Amino acid sequence: MKLETIDSTAAGLRLTAPLRDGRRVPKTGPERTSLARTGIRARAMGAGGLALARIAAQAMQFALFLYAARVLTTADFGVFSLAFAIIVGLTVLAEAGWREWVLCAPTPRQIDEAGAAALMTGAVIAVLGMALIALGRHLGFAPELAMMAGLLLPWVVARPLVSVQMGVLTRAGRLRHMAVVQWLCEAAGFVAGVALLHHGAGLAALAWAKLALLGVELGGYTLGAGRLGLAVPRAAGLGEMTRFSWHILAARVLTYLQGNLTTLVIGAAFSPALVGIYRAAMRLGGTAQEVIREPARAVGWSWLRAALDRDNGSGAMHLSRGAAAVPLRLHATAHQFLDVAVTVGAALFVVLALESTGVVRLLLGARWSGAAGLVMVLSLGMIARLPQALAEPLFPLIGKAWLTRRQALLTAGAGLGCFLLALPFGIMAVALGDMIAALLMLGPLLFYLVAEGGLSLRLALRPFALALVSGLGCAGVALMLAPAGQDAGFAAILVLMRNSLALGAVFVAIQLALRRLMPAHLIFRSFPVFKTKETVR
Repeated sequence: MKLETIDSTAAGLRLTAPLRDGRRVPKTGPERTSLARTGIRARAMGAGGLALARIAAQAMQFALFLYAARVLTTADFGVFSLAFAIIVGLTVLAEAGWREWVLCAPTPRQIDEAGAAALMTGAVIAVLGMALIALGRHLGFAPELAMMAGLLLPWVVARPLVSVQMGVLTRAGRLRHMAVVQWLCEAAGFVAGVALLHHGAGLAALAWAKLALLGVELGGYTLGAGRLGLAVPRAAGLGEMTRFSWHILAARVLTYLQGNLTTLVIGAAFSPALVGIYRAAMRLGGTAQEVIREPARAVGWSWLRAALDRDNGSGAMHLSRGAAAVPLRLHATAHQFLDVAVTVGAALFVVLALESTGVVRLLLGARWSGAAGLVMVLSLGMIARLPQALAEPLFPLIGKAWLTRRQALLTAGAGLGCFLLALPFGIMAVALGDMIAALLMLGPLLFYLVAEGGLSLRLALRPFALALVSGLGCAGVALMLAPAGQDAGFAAILVLMRNSLALGAVFVAIQLALRRLMPAHLIFRSFPVFKTKETVR
């Protein structure tokens, strides 16, 4: 493979890239790469920082929620929830797939074009939002809703720029800087919200807290990137970006509609008390999911992008598996990331499911005990969704972004179908339907990862098998532990901590024992579920 040096005047860098079929394929974008930044140790530290930042963010958001509940009325919460749901929907349209385009863009110029495109789409969608607010006021909707939505419109304009800057930092492997910014922005939102609520700002306090968070986040990411690149997109480049973003946008719109449609239908079908219990269970399960999903998303993009850059720079061989041909380093990194994501996520969700009663009683009080069973079922279902953290970065990086839209369509269809079938049988049936939908979609997702992503099926199933055995072992130990939630005050906290640590230790011990007894190259060898001829070319 021939190497050629490319001068990038826009970024002031000098990049060395391979020539393939007469085309330049730069090693990276405008970021500065180093061995320390792309090394395993640096990525692990960044991943840990992101996880801690996400935990702190969820803790501060939950604390703000508890404080606001003592100041605002239930109607105020309903108005803010509806207004912010509308704003989030508009933001999904404005963000499109600009972050993913930044991570996959081959030239610095295209990254700057993504910044300008994000700003333009944010402005256009914000104008559309203003028109919708005016229409709502004309039709006689609540003035508080229009006021709150109008106050939150800057979120629609600025959030796409935040996504672009996150893509720049993720591509550069600066996960630790991202973690610091997340700490700062969440702290800014928390302080602003508490202070304004304390001084009687009322409902507007929550909106200003969101805007304070957004301002610190955009400023911090821009300082970390060193610049805010804005370049007018060329016609050809804009068309390419639009085609790339369409698949990702479609997936996100479907996900948004799926979540909000479920909430609206539950509100129409059940009493407010049951809706509150279900939303509380989703909040607790969603908090645990966010702790895993956001760091996994950033780490997955960083690991896989770094592996692909090394493959491109060294002219690595490709592993041919059926119709898929994946670079060797990318293939190995994908298996490693899937193993880590499933193992860590399963450990968290198993402990949460087994200790759901104690968690609900301690955080929400005895009157919310009905949410414990829902938390258990929803947490177990979330384990089946963990491979999505690999599919999201892998498919765009190998040039198959259209698979994200197909997978989202299948997921939305399965989720909606199970939800509608379970709805007449009560709120617990709805939670069970959610878990069944997740299990049903695990099969197609693994099929795409194997057939299109080039993964080995037995290696993809391995972390799930280990997690299943470890989870069953934890369940047996949980039967012997005194249940948390029966005591009160500090004693309840100690019992919950003891049980959680014991279950976590059992999960880790079983994992270590199984991995020592059954290495990766031996697992499922006696059960050839999927046979394929592997060749290296």
